[in-house]
Amino acid sequence: MSYVSHLAPTAGHRGCYTSRLPIRRPIAGLLTRQNATKHRVRNGTSSNARSRRTQACLRPSNRPTCRGAKLTSKSSSFSGNSSCQRFLSIACTRHGPKTVVAVTMVGETSTPLKELLSENLKQADNLRMGQLANGFSYVMLPNKVPPLRFEAHLEMHAGSVDEQEHEQGIAHFVEHITFLGSKKRESLLGTGARSNAYTDFHHTVFHVHAPLVNGMTGAPMLPQVLDVLEEVAFEAEFLSTRIEKERRAIQAEAQMMNTIEYRVDCQLLQYLHEENALGFRFPIGKMERVKSVDRQVLHDFWKRFYFPGNATLYVVGDFDAGGGMDAAEQLIRNTFGKIPAGQQPGSGAPGPLRQQHLVRPPVQHKFGCGPLQQGEQPAPVSLFKHHLLQHFMLSLFCKLPVQPMDTMAGLRASFMARLMLSVLQFRINGRYSAEASPPFISIEMDHSDSAREGCTVSTLTITSEPKDWKSAIQVAVQEVRRLQKYGVTSGELERYKAALIRDSEHVAEQRESVPSVDTLDYCMECLALDHTFMSPEDAHVKLLEVADSVSLEEVNAIAASVLSYISHYRNEAALLEEVGPDHVSKGYANPGPSRMTSIVACVPAFMDASGQSTGSGVPMQRGASLTTSEHIDPASPPAQLADMEDPDSADIPEGAVRFNVTAEDIASAIAEESLEVEAQADVDVPEFLIPESELNHKLAEQQPRYVPIEGPSSSASLAEVVANENNYEDPSQGILQLKLSNGIRINARRTLNEPKAAMLRMVAAGGRANNGEGVGPSGSGVVGVGVRTLNEAGTVSDWSREQVELFCISKLINCVLEPDEEFVFLDFHFAMREGGLLSVLELVHLFLDAPVWSEAAMERAKAIWVSHHRSLTKSLERSSADRVYDAMLGSERRFRDPTPEEINALTLEGMREAVMNMLHPENVEVNITGDFDPAELKKLALMYLGTVSPRPHPPMVSSRPAQLVQPQSPVRIQWHLKDSDERACAYIAGKAPARWFSFGTATPNSPVTAPLVLPRNTNPQQVEQARDIRRQHPLYPMVTLNLLTEIINGRLFTTVRDSLGLTYDVSFEIASFDRLGGGWFVVNVTSTPNKIQQAMDASLRVLRNTLTDRVTSREVLRARRTVLTRHESDLKDNLYWLGLLTHLQRDEVPGKTVDVLRDLVSMYEAATVDDIYEALQHFNLDDTNVFTCIGVSGKEPPQLAPFDIQNAGNLQSKSGSNGGNRWASPDIGNKPVLNPRESANAMMSALKAAAQSGQLASYMQGNNGNQNKES
Repeated sequence: MSYVSHLAPTAGHRGCYTSRLPIRRPIAGLLTRQNATKHRVRNGTSSNARSRRTQACLRPSNRPTCRGAKLTSKSSSFSGNSSCQRFLSIACTRHGPKTVVAVTMVGETSTPLKELLSENLKQADNLRMGQLANGFSYVMLPNKVPPLRFEAHLEMHAGSVDEQEHEQGIAHFVEHITFLGSKKRESLLGTGARSNAYTDFHHTVFHVHAPLVNGMTGAPMLPQVLDVLEEVAFEAEFLSTRIEKERRAIQAEAQMMNTIEYRVDCQLLQYLHEENALGFRFPIGKMERVKSVDRQVLHDFWKRFYFPGNATLYVVGDFDAGGGMDAAEQLIRNTFGKIPAGQQPGSGAPGPLRQQHLVRPPVQHKFGCGPLQQGEQPAPVSLFKHHLLQHFMLSLFCKLPVQPMDTMAGLRASFMARLMLSVLQFRINGRYSAEASPPFISIEMDHSDSAREGCTVSTLTITSEPKDWKSAIQVAVQEVRRLQKYGVTSGELERYKAALIRDSEHVAEQRESVPSVDTLDYCMECLALDHTFMSPEDAHVKLLEVADSVSLEEVNAIAASVLSYISHYRNEAALLEEVGPDHVSKGYANPGPSRMTSIVACVPAFMDASGQSTGSGVPMQRGASLTTSEHIDPASPPAQLADMEDPDSADIPEGAVRFNVTAEDIASAIAEESLEVEAQADVDVPEFLIPESELNHKLAEQQPRYVPIEGPSSSASLAEVVANENNYEDPSQGILQLKLSNGIRINARRTLNEPKAAMLRMVAAGGRANNGEGVGPSGSGVVGVGVRTLNEAGTVSDWSREQVELFCISKLINCVLEPDEEFVFLDFHFAMREGGLLSVLELVHLFLDAPVWSEAAMERAKAIWVSHHRSLTKSLERSSADRVYDAMLGSERRFRDPTPEEINALTLEGMREAVMNMLHPENVEVNITGDFDPAELKKLALMYLGTVSPRPHPPMVSSRPAQLVQPQSPVRIQWHLKDSDERACAYIAGKAPARWFSFGTATPNSPVTAPLVLPRNTNPQQVEQARDIRRQHPLYPMVTLNLLTEIINGRLFTTVRDSLGLTYDVSFEIASFDRLGGGWFVVNVTSTPNKIQQAMDASLRVLRNTLTDRVTSREVLRARRTVLTRHESDLKDNLYWLGLLTHLQRDEVPGKTVDVLRDLVSMYEAATVDDIYEALQHFNLDDTNVFTCIGVSGKEPPQLAPFDIQNAGNLQSKSGSNGGNRWASPDIGNKPVLNPRESANAMMSALKAAAQSGQLASYMQGNNGNQNKES
């Protein structure tokens, strides 16, 4: 589940005993590089971490969060005016069982405010930094989350901006060679460690996440990891074989990432940084250079930048359990101190030590502040038009110098900027919800420091349908001008001031629950920006010392300065003349009025006749797709992208018209002077959503009570709940289970993962399986569109949307509502202080009893779904996946996205009936985990969940599984997307078993016996007994399917990516259900158009050869260690605990009980190779049950080779229709393989026959020569 965040205070509240959600660093805000999710190599496998678009429940407003929000101030380049006034500052924080309170009188009778603001911030006491004699730098920080693990990231201060003209792409190429060419790196496989690397504009980073102890040898891991990093960076071999292998990989990677979203990113950065190398030195460089560069050029770049003085090592982790900081520091000195220092060129004798460039990145910026330069004109609008774009997207930029946050004044200015921007976003959200058809899709403001770019960037991003572009600009400009001119209200000031203080306090309380990788990333960003890296508790105390001195006038001065680049566009000279040199006296904060530095409009070439979009979406985060995480780079520089196609000369698609908008049209709309604005009115914020009188009436009327749970119950007592709060070895202990008289069931587990915070999940069975069929009021899509309608309404009972949003903000509540195939989920993430649990239960109560269904919300929801459908045909990946699902599911429309015709036929009453049928008390399970008081939970749940009105009729929930098509002949789909650039992807899909009771001998509600984990050399009788017990366990299918997924992904990476060089990215996933029988698997592979057929064939060969190329015990061991390492780490995450608790009382998932959680680890430890093969027999991999789709984009359809059915079953097939390459797995050796003429049908038939006759192990042994039988 993803989360949309709330942050704001109770009206009038001025206290500091507050809390918030587990997002750290509330002071400086987002201080992280803007890059995609890092790729982790696990045991030789490749797995992509795919982001999911955030979906709002009750449309909560974006809040000024420090990590992950669009709206934030990472550190302000503006500083407020300080006046000397008297105030009392009270700071409170907790150290274990102790509470420390600091009271300071600040003002004329104590320390003057100006003196306070000039005070330097203190670096965190436990941060240890050093430099060796050879110039090598290191940073160390203790962190106990996750326990017994550490992060080691080696940063080389060399990125794409360090390349010369003829070297574009070399930084990333060198990263590939050094990392993947390291022999010592391969020693990390199977140890429980994960490693990878990425390249950005300003640096290259090699990173390892590892346990303290090697899982295979029992030796300490830190020496091994440091040794690996030392070889990766400073002992690269640059073998010709590795160079050629990575040359192919980078080209495949480039084509994979050259999406329209990437091309938009290129345009944004090209015009934002047109005056320096950031605008054209992208990490990928130029593919023609990558194709031709020789070893000497690569080696020269490495020699020039990979020296000790240009490196910084960051090590963050559980040092106390691993010998302490001193021992770790000595290891660093021993490992990296022996590297020869880089020397400056000298005459004769060696020159001085080489050091990194003093300015990182080494570029100069043109800033949007200060006096106008001679001849300077207002920033022009740069237009990027493409037929694959769906929406009008306008980005307004202002670049400013970074102001290091190293004093109290900087801390205070950042606080005020975040407050002001929070108000702006809330007001914009209010404009969205005020209309049935708002003229914009999103308007988002960001003001943040960027280490990768070396500047502060203010960005206003406006997204709309093509026909609404002008109205969307007007809304954004109106709200900006309103805030710039009139400022925030006193009520807004108090609400958001209190909220940010709560945010700070909660982060201080969460200091021991932040993962090491997040702490390391934040530390690296802080130091790169010259910000002071503070401990959370110190940051909170310092914030409290300055927060009460913040005045309305100072916040509004920052608003006037930050926003003037938009409000006074094309009037910059007049504004500067009006303000004069003394801008402070005119109500402007330092450095005075700002002005636009660039404007970029990314627009579709076409729209439909009504002015709606016809293409696909674009990203909202500048530069997110450019960093080479997962070794990913762009395919072309933006200067080329701008000329790739001429949309004005392209043929007009059927049913479309040209979208004609000019740069001058857009500039005039931004500068429109006739837009009138008035001061903002304040909103009353409720303290409670359910009045006490109403609650008492419900209690008297319904007399709620707890009732016995049917069947055996393993519920813990209240004392046991508290006693097991730190028990992570046995997840089944300490779980409280309750059932209310109205049918609602509750599962709760107390943890201290996030002090003073908790998560709650309300889940109702149904989901998309409850969709109707066909076109009608309750037809296809009724659940998805209905749930979105509740999201768009954004309120409950008689409260307004704004009141509910501010209520959630004041209570620090995050929430999200969304359906999947089987269930509807409502997730809350909230602070426990100041009645957080009570407030969340109020929301759940009203959501079940009094949700708001409005026609305006329905229209917005329909428009979103229709827009989503329109974008499908212009997305290569989505459309390819949709085609393979269409072939596999056929007429089964419940699990497919609805068409516009189906969407428009839905009615509000039809949606209400379908969704409210699922939100029936008897169909609802509530799961809670976190730092709650079990006695309080039991009391409040009875009051608020127990009084949810019972329903006269039972819920109608469909349990009918998806019906997959069974074609008479193979289904092989190929299609072409017309585009200026060539790309290709393929999907393979087919039937998969469900995760409960789909195989094995377990039956619902049967007793659960713990599995036996046998030592080596046990007798056959013990092996058979252990197997029978294991296969009678409800977890047996899920465990084997998870291990099988890891094993297949490992083989896909090793064969298709690494050995054959056919792809950069290939993955295998199983969509396996909890309450619906069956599911499906999907393989996704990307490649170049001329190799995509081979890549897909090779992927299918890997799947089918798993049947005959026997899985080894080593593969099972690696998969087991990967899964259990992830489980061990995830136990420190409350969201993972919610997943463990969910369905423990769900009748439709009878196999999931508390006893099952007890055996989770032991079931993985007991799994064998034969278990993997029993799972495999439940996949249909024969000719007619595997569905494939190849999608290729380019100017003209390519000539793809026909699909080779026979050879797709054999990795050693001879050259055929796909070319002259002989494909072979390096791991096969002399093992017998399936004859190319034997079909996949025969394989499946033989395997199933062997399994049914009890001869599976003998069959597999017979098909694999002299391999030993697996016990």
